[in-house]
Order: sequence, then structure tokens, then C-alpha cells
Amino acid sequence: MTNEANTQEGDIAVITLEGEDGHSYDCELLDHFVFEDKEYALLLKIAEEGAETELDDEDQTLVIMRFFQRGNDFVFQTIDSDEEFDKVVKYVEERVEAERAAMDGAE
Repeated sequence: MTNEANTQEGDIAVITLEGEDGHSYDCELLDHFVFEDKEYALLLKIAEEGAETELDDEDQTLVIMRFFQRGNDFVFQTIDSDEEFDKVVKYVEERVEAERAAMDGAE
């Protein structure tokens, strides 16, 4: 899956992704980071406009994708390697834990 996006809604960066089934969905860009010399984005699926119900916690899908810049556009790619994906997930989990610990220590 490759997706190109660069959309801003207010202060929220919204990325439109196309799934393997051809269905497009919007995600909020939560964070981006460099890990092992590659850039990654942490995205949260947004409820579709006109949807009858809000996304509940179970439906709020967190997405991690590799990305790079091509001209003025950002290109998002699925992480195909299980090994790479597992390393990136572990890195994200460690960052979250470190941020929680820092917040707990600041209180």
C-alpha cells in the first residue's frame, strides 16, 4: 500500500490512506519519528464524516507506516517486513512508557 497525502485541517494533520481493498480512510497524524535511519508516522483512524456512530476504543485503529518525501508530497508505505514492524512497535512502546514515566515524575 502506498499513499500520498498532505492535508491540514486546522491544527490537525489528516492523511488519507487507501487500504488493500481500495477503500480510503482518513487518519490523524499523531507523531512522526526517525528509527534506524528511516522515517515513520504514527496515525489514528478517524471516524468517517456522516458516520452514524463515533468510533469506540476498539475501532480506533492505530497505524504505523514508513514514509518519505517525494517533491512536495509525502508518500506513506506499509511496513512489509514482520521483523522491521516488530522493532518499530517495540520502539514506539518504549517511547510511550518513557513519556508516561516523565509525566508521572513531573507531578
